[in-house]
Amino acid sequence: MFAKCVIGLLLAASAYWPMSADAQSALSDDMADKGLIIRVMDRLLFIDMGRQDGVQAGDIFDIVDSEVVTHPLSGDTLSVTPRSVGALQVRQVYPKMALAELMHIQAARDPMLMRIAPIDNPERLLEVEQFRKRSMMSGGPSLKSALLPGVYQYKAGSTWKGLGLLGLELAALGGGIAYRMSSDEWFDTYSKLSPGLSPDRYDYYFNGASDRRAMSNRLFWLAGALYAYNLIDVLWMGSDRGGSSFARTLSLDLTSRGDGTPLLQLVRRF
Repeated sequence: MFAKCVIGLLLAASAYWPMSADAQSALSDDMADKGLIIRVMDRLLFIDMGRQDGVQAGDIFDIVDSEVVTHPLSGDTLSVTPRSVGALQVRQVYPKMALAELMHIQAARDPMLMRIAPIDNPERLLEVEQFRKRSMMSGGPSLKSALLPGVYQYKAGSTWKGLGLLGLELAALGGGIAYRMSSDEWFDTYSKLSPGLSPDRYDYYFNGASDRRAMSNRLFWLAGALYAYNLIDVLWMGSDRGGSSFARTLSLDLTSRGDGTPLLQLVRRF
């Protein structure tokens, strides 16, 4: 009877006794192995997390790769920094795995055996949604949508950018046409002035026509600069499914000279 009581107490104590260091290490290794892409079939991916891990259909995960910085002389590893290279969305969930759709990934990247991490940053979710809209387009810059500035950007998910670019283009063209017509009317009035008027009267109409013609030219230059910016932006936005790093480090800004002539300025961000 005493032996049975001792055995029972030992079993009860073992249930609350802390795990050994080896057991804890083994459990940590098992958990560290979770969260991998285990199979790739074009844009369909299998991950090794499923219903028992809390995964649900519609969940969005980052595809994470490690950026390793090594010393150029000794070859020693200085830092290992995880960074996002793509994203996936879960479509179907099984007990121990899930089927996901590749939303985007950087060019020339193989997601096989890459790690995944749930996205909880609203800005990152918005960025992924924009990438998804771009991937739904016809696999590259659409010449039809690029003909009118802002349309491509609007379809790619940059709503305010697209609407702003379209509005500026239409305003510049409309203003240029209006000032050109007004200039022509002032020139017609100038040419029909009767002889014998004071020089100030002639100068008034001539200068008025010239000023309106100059303003018309500036607005047409602005419309052309916006159109050029649109074409370059379309090429950069459609360079790959995930957006190239080149496009993120270089950008075009609209500026002007002292006389008001619009100019395109290329800016590189380090």
